[in-house]
Amino acid sequence: MNSKRIPLGRIGVALIALLMLCASAQAGYPLAIEHAQGTLTLDEAPKRVAVFDLGVLDTLDALGIAVAGVPQMVGPAYLKTRYGAREAVNIGTLFEPDQAALERLKPDLIIIGGRSSNQFEMLATLAPTIDLSIAPDQFLAGVRSNIKVLGEIFDKQGQAAQLDAELRQELAAVHAKTAGQSSLTLFTINDALILHAPGERFGMLNEVLGTRSVVETVDPASVPQGRPAPDSPEARELRERQRVRLQAALKEQPQWLVILDRGAATGGEGKGVETLGKHAGIAASPAWQQGKVFYLEPATWYIATGGYQGLMRTLKDFAAAQ
Repeated sequence: MNSKRIPLGRIGVALIALLMLCASAQAGYPLAIEHAQGTLTLDEAPKRVAVFDLGVLDTLDALGIAVAGVPQMVGPAYLKTRYGAREAVNIGTLFEPDQAALERLKPDLIIIGGRSSNQFEMLATLAPTIDLSIAPDQFLAGVRSNIKVLGEIFDKQGQAAQLDAELRQELAAVHAKTAGQSSLTLFTINDALILHAPGERFGMLNEVLGTRSVVETVDPASVPQGRPAPDSPEARELRERQRVRLQAALKEQPQWLVILDRGAATGGEGKGVETLGKHAGIAASPAWQQGKVFYLEPATWYIATGGYQGLMRTLKDFAAAQ
């Protein structure tokens, strides 16, 4: 007997959200939250929240939750537009929290992730703090987990369930189009090209887009942290390894080149197209010649990685490019 799967349409998404809303109409406090650096118990829903991770801020915005403190806005235009019109305390940068500003704000919850994760111990002395960093080799699971956790914290379980259902629906639609296709993720910075395999920082793009990587998966624990000093023997060795890896990857003839232009991520001049075009191997590749080059929105992926809205926009854009 053959069975057919019924696709999840808008009615299904709405029904799931309604059921979840009815099942969890009120958050259960005290609430124990497991995060990347431990467990935190909240006795009640936080009212003054400071957020250092812009991916989390993106998801909170999708849930309709405005926060009291945000870092200097160097992220995606849609977040800068929203928070430019809101009263929010500047709590420092993504790397350096403003301790005095936080002490004046007196947040009852601080949320960090990614770049700010190494500030956990200091921030935890100021207010209850959770780390919602996402591991690159568990990216989609991490995004979905963050949606669920934030929904629980702010008593938005129904809205969180709806976002999760819509994300799964969009992923399924894109992956149905990209099944069997291959891709290579490249990070451009000035004149350099750096490939990212699954397990490396931006290697999750294959998982997101539903494409097969032409580069073997690496163990995230083996990826070096930090960059060697410019023109040091270590830097020269790293460049040579990158050159050899890229040459081998291009021989596999990926059907798509997925590009993150670092230069354009923080408002600077992007040189991605120029850098790619000058590389003989890229210029000769079938993907380049056929125009199958997908440029990620730089600030979204470099600065607000893992946010619900940014991820959904990327999925819709890649589906449209098929």
